[in-house]
Amino acid sequence: MSTPEFVEPDIEAMTAALDAESQKLDEQGGSLAWGIFRRGGPARTVNADVPYRIASMTKSFTAAAIGFLAADGLDLDTPFGVLLPELADTAIADRTCRQALTMSTGFTKDDPWADRMEAMTPAELTAWLHRGAIACAPADTGYEYSNLGYALLGMVAEAVTGRTFIELVSTEVFEPLGLTRTGFDHTDFPDLASGFRVDLDGGLHLAELTGPGVFSPIGGVISTVDDIGAWMDTHLAALEHLDTYTPGAWSRILADDQQPRRTMELQTSDHHSETLSYGYGLETRLDTRFGRVVCHSGGYPGYGSHMRWFPDLGLSIVVLGNTTYYPAQRVVQDSLDLGWAAATGRQATRLERRTTSVPVPRFPAAQAQTDTVLAAANLVNDFDDAVAEAIFSTNMDLDEPRDERRERFARWRAEKQIDRPVTGADLTMVSPLRGVVTVPYTGDSAVTGTAEAKATITVGLNHLGEVQAITLSS
Repeated sequence: MSTPEFVEPDIEAMTAALDAESQKLDEQGGSLAWGIFRRGGPARTVNADVPYRIASMTKSFTAAAIGFLAADGLDLDTPFGVLLPELADTAIADRTCRQALTMSTGFTKDDPWADRMEAMTPAELTAWLHRGAIACAPADTGYEYSNLGYALLGMVAEAVTGRTFIELVSTEVFEPLGLTRTGFDHTDFPDLASGFRVDLDGGLHLAELTGPGVFSPIGGVISTVDDIGAWMDTHLAALEHLDTYTPGAWSRILADDQQPRRTMELQTSDHHSETLSYGYGLETRLDTRFGRVVCHSGGYPGYGSHMRWFPDLGLSIVVLGNTTYYPAQRVVQDSLDLGWAAATGRQATRLERRTTSVPVPRFPAAQAQTDTVLAAANLVNDFDDAVAEAIFSTNMDLDEPRDERRERFARWRAEKQIDRPVTGADLTMVSPLRGVVTVPYTGDSAVTGTAEAKATITVGLNHLGEVQAITLSS
């Protein structure tokens, strides 16, 4: 059987795309750092030594540290309630390190809330879990991206070593690999690129910097393009001789992290397909154009990031931006698509992806969760401070000041010409902690070309059933 010939994307086209994105962010008042690396060849970089918060790309370092401990005897299949007895009576006590590593604990996506919780202490997280954290699905039944499991991995690391998580990762991962511009504490980086929140009209506001704590394992790392380039290269090297490594060797650990373990979704276009899976702290893909792909994104208040490497091409790319949830994955993906189009003579082709997610069985929602989602959705029509105070999670007013939230709701409501309260008939609970309200509207029928279109209000709840996000779309 012949080996498939994968496409080498055109680096000039990729560079032009990244330069254009850099200019757009510069004009907005932010800054972009990026790098394209070839194994054994020259790199192309911009702002390569400027530190940024890399957010959830941190999970690759957390997984590596847990792999180090597993090589030293940590059983990844021992329940959290055994490794951390203080969690014995919580809903997550029967979940394991392996399930946390692969995003299969059944505890749901919790980015808006978790991204604000970095400085929480282990004792505070333990008390929080004892208040009644809610799982959305049984363990090992599907992919559910969750930061909570990675926070607990940090607690496990501290329990089994007697060392702080940050000291463990710094001495066992950063230092041996020479990542001298990588760390957790923003006070160690006086030249850290400032992070910004973008308001309704595109204005920038300095984002609050958080300090290290129990949620640092989910997204607390600060690094540079150059250091992430070295991190990606180390992973590429680990895959080159996969079958020759001894158990417990660093290359074995990093190679294991890059193996697909939990299927996420299938993406297709008229020109390609990609199968997406999650490994240990890394997402893996199989792309019909480029072969094997390993990547991870990061989003945080003030920052957005994405790293991606191609074992069959010896190529890697990283993008770091400094606005809240900067769409670095989209920027990387677009640059690669343009590089592919240029390399194959299809310069006018733009890939339109279709996504099919792997089904996940979920528990039914309780009445209290349904009521909270409906109350949150009705804030769009009639914002009531007393209701917001009762149902909002800590992150909500930090993510968007209440006056701006009112204005955003009012603009959307006027655009869609929606002026009625929503009811249970409009609501679909897709999980115990996520509901979608669908409302017919006629506000832009001239644009849509239809007499009636559908607008949606999506409400996400955190693990205690508090509102962590209200998203509007059409």
